[in-house]
Amino acid sequence: MYLSQLDIFQVRNLEAVRAACHPQANIIYGANGSGKTSFLESIYMLGRGRSFRHRDLRVVVNNDADELVVSARLTHEQTGASHQLGIRRTAKGQFEARVDGRALQSAVQLVSELPLQLIDAHSFMLLEGGPLQRRQFLDWGVFHVEHGYTDLWRRFQKTLKQRNQLLRHGRIDQDLLRTWTAELIPLCEQITHYRRAYLNGLAGQLERAVGAFDGLGRVSFEYYCGWDESRTLAEIYSHDQVRDIATRSTNHGAHRADIKIKVDGQPAADHLSRGQIKLLVYALKLAQADHYRERSGESCLFLLDDLPAELDYQHRGQVISYLNDLGCQYFITGVDKQDFRALVETVPHAMFHMEHGTASAG
Repeated sequence: MYLSQLDIFQVRNLEAVRAACHPQANIIYGANGSGKTSFLESIYMLGRGRSFRHRDLRVVVNNDADELVVSARLTHEQTGASHQLGIRRTAKGQFEARVDGRALQSAVQLVSELPLQLIDAHSFMLLEGGPLQRRQFLDWGVFHVEHGYTDLWRRFQKTLKQRNQLLRHGRIDQDLLRTWTAELIPLCEQITHYRRAYLNGLAGQLERAVGAFDGLGRVSFEYYCGWDESRTLAEIYSHDQVRDIATRSTNHGAHRADIKIKVDGQPAADHLSRGQIKLLVYALKLAQADHYRERSGESCLFLLDDLPAELDYQHRGQVISYLNDLGCQYFITGVDKQDFRALVETVPHAMFHMEHGTASAG
């Protein structure tokens, strides 16, 4: 799938931007502060309902405006069908999302409408950061290939929240605690099943993606489900009860899961150089896109913020070549137009020059 037209209103310094997007390569260049990252941020909000730069979307609204609006024409490769996707966020925090004029119930529905991958300066926390980033990576993949996963995840989050709220009470109702625990156990087990199956299914695509880059070695996953699997989760919750009450939280479960990403049997974050870590993150995201395309027949969209600053020329070319092979639409930002000339000279593309919050064909 790809965006054919994008309209951005009052997103940071982008007061009114209209872009006719190319279904393949889209290059956005300009000086620092010209609005390049805000361009990507607008697309990200369209697909996620939130910003990747700030938790509070109210600060993303232009200082002189009461609301921001982002809309786009989205075309599916498989069917050729087109849809109009749009979001609106007010400075007071109100949020709306629509598809062909039909209101969506939550921002979660945007994710299935516009599957996208972001790689920016913070993406490398996937290897160097905490478990949350790796769970998000894993759940992105499961969500897009298992249609029932969204409902399962919502039920799990609701049950976990109810159990934790009970644990925060000064006086615990033991019968109610047992009820929420009994509901939580099968949800944790089902989520673990889906996640593990996804990782196993990703192995082939990951091997191909890693092979596209030089010197990364053999990459493997080691999945920790969030508890010691030598015991049942029921046994663990029974053993943990005093600790859970003391800490006022559920200490084991699917919300504590993690992935150890290894290269040649060693933890990747310890074994690789900074440059190799960046390449591995690209390989992981590209493998996900490959897996998604094989399962759905559709390509996802890539947002690559300041690619020339993150990778050398050779590896930039390898990334773009892989994206072209996957048939992905991608948006790449950078400061200097010359950084992209040789990379896309043989690839159909659109180029936009950003200056003072405006975009012109360039």
